[in-house]
Amino acid sequence: MKTIEFTNPGPYDVLSWMDRSQPTHIEGHILVKIIYAAVNAVDDSVRSGRLPARRSPAILGNEAVGIIVKGNDELSAGTRVIVSCFTADGQIRGIYVDGVWQEYLVVKPEELIPISEHISDEQAAAFPVSFFSAQACLNKADFQPGKSILSLAVGGGVGNAGIQLAKAHGASLVITTAGSTAKAELAGSLGFENIIDLSKEKISEGVARLTDGKGVDIVIDSLGGNLTGDAVHSLSRNGILVAIGYSAGTTFNANITDFVWKGLQMRGQSLNGWFNHIAQKQIWNQLMPLFESGKLKPHVAKIFDAEKVAAAQRYLIEDKPFGKVLLKF
Repeated sequence: MKTIEFTNPGPYDVLSWMDRSQPTHIEGHILVKIIYAAVNAVDDSVRSGRLPARRSPAILGNEAVGIIVKGNDELSAGTRVIVSCFTADGQIRGIYVDGVWQEYLVVKPEELIPISEHISDEQAAAFPVSFFSAQACLNKADFQPGKSILSLAVGGGVGNAGIQLAKAHGASLVITTAGSTAKAELAGSLGFENIIDLSKEKISEGVARLTDGKGVDIVIDSLGGNLTGDAVHSLSRNGILVAIGYSAGTTFNANITDFVWKGLQMRGQSLNGWFNHIAQKQIWNQLMPLFESGKLKPHVAKIFDAEKVAAAQRYLIEDKPFGKVLLKF
């Protein structure tokens, strides 16, 4: 079978398209043929060495869709499944254990989520990490229907998922941001609303305009950097910012009086090592009925053949597309 792996950290082209022996079925496990796998920013962090891989050579990738080759009574051969971004004991694929960038994968049954025929392979591959992350952020912020939400980065996976989930769960107002007028216009053409064009106004200015100066109850911050301080300033009294990403930078400046006088809170959220099987199942149970009903729709920006993985990573990191990037196996 083919795998995508690397031995030493480095630029995009350290990723190799390798021939390996196909894994054999293990009793009590499921053998899956991967159809599509997603490319995420964390894969770039591991490949470049900013987030060290736990083994060498390493196989990246933490979300995929596939078809069961050899299953069991509950998950029979031919069933299409999402491969969870976690192992059953909470280790995230592609970081702590080998990932999904390989043609075949042996997993435990509880690490698979069956999907119905009306969900496409492409949507299923683009779904797990972004929507799981966004739902975890909403849970971390104690979201309730009627709350107002600012989910940064309409074109990013978590930002876009946060918008859709907030609406599906009954938010009173959902606001988002775009880094350019072109992205704002594209998002508008896809039906997204209340978009702050950051090339024209600051986050706090846009939020004040859209809320009559009241601010929002919750911010999902998948960007970090200089944007975080302004996002904090956009919160209403007793508001909560949940930080889950730092593609725009790892440090920020904020006005301490926003926290003191408005009683604000900032909470961190990460997928790494925090979700055992029970915690995973709780979130999947929140997500899958909405996904199956069509209320959640991942947006795919571009699909690459798997052997073009270096180009796919470069496209994601440097071009910053609107939507997810997939590899076709």
